[in-house]
Amino acid sequence: MKIILATSMSGLGGTENATYRLGRLLCNKGHEVLLASSDGPLVGDCREAGMKWQPIDFYNGGGLGYLKGMQAFFKLVRQEKPDIVHCQMARIVPACAVAAKLASPRTKVFWHARGLVAETYPKVVKIFRRLGVYIIANCKHERDKLIRHGFPANRVTYTYNALHKVDYVPEKAEKDYVTLGTLSRLDYLRAVDQTLDIFKILLDRHLPVRLNIAGVGEDMDKLKAQADRLGVADKVTFLGGVRNLTEYFKEVDILLNNPRCPGDSCAGVGNNVLEAGLYETPVVTYNMGGITEMVIQGETGYCFKLGDEQGFADAVEKLVYDKPLRQQLGKALNKHVNALCSDEEIYRTTMEAYRI
Repeated sequence: MKIILATSMSGLGGTENATYRLGRLLCNKGHEVLLASSDGPLVGDCREAGMKWQPIDFYNGGGLGYLKGMQAFFKLVRQEKPDIVHCQMARIVPACAVAAKLASPRTKVFWHARGLVAETYPKVVKIFRRLGVYIIANCKHERDKLIRHGFPANRVTYTYNALHKVDYVPEKAEKDYVTLGTLSRLDYLRAVDQTLDIFKILLDRHLPVRLNIAGVGEDMDKLKAQADRLGVADKVTFLGGVRNLTEYFKEVDILLNNPRCPGDSCAGVGNNVLEAGLYETPVVTYNMGGITEMVIQGETGYCFKLGDEQGFADAVEKLVYDKPLRQQLGKALNKHVNALCSDEEIYRTTMEAYRI
């Protein structure tokens, strides 16, 4: 099967990583995969994995840049006649769908839904339905949401994100404190500022904890200033972009996830939760999207309604003082994630999706 993955690869975020991992998996299964994207830090990895890169950028140059990207994509589809165009981001779908209809009518066009701003769902569903696009959601919750907003149930399914390849699960580093960690883009929705507020609560309770913040984004300077203002900066480390997850999770004992995503403003199941599971690391999180499909209360971690700082802090405190419980929940999350997100399961559900 010939498959074009269309996206932006400009950063190291969840979409870029998910695209790389999916493309690598498809290449390993013998498919011909072309990556139509902007340049970025993971493009070299994609090419090493066997993908053929076509530099097409829909995001640079405003409306004119979008039209140029559409034109370049039309030429690519006309030349390659792929079986599948798999768009990893919503913005590029109309351009890719129109180009495919004109250049290769037999090609099926998919959008991989990983969450949108809430008010855009009705508009996107209406447009994509008319364009004849198919949708692969990144969790059951996201699929059900799209159906609720009016997308035809027979043209949408779901599969979880393809995962990082784990060389080994390291033993947690021995130390006289517990390391808490975040792993996300540093922006308003990921809300690491809320994590810092909870970290302050934990320190006020005299817990032996430190915080590692992994990721880059527009809120970096604000978060550093907040740590200073709260008086916790000496116990917070900003790691920047992290590519070596084995080393990251060797140090991190508990992953914290405090998104600011009420209602339909969510992104399914974040890669950070899945990656924590791969490394047998318990998760304490606010509830959003499909989080509860992975973080089952008291079984694979702890999940609280948005803004429940005290419940969240209580769960972290319980885990800080109970190492066997941390290990138990981490292993349970690992088993759950591997059952739902193994390469074989992701490949099976992706191929089923392509056949809808």
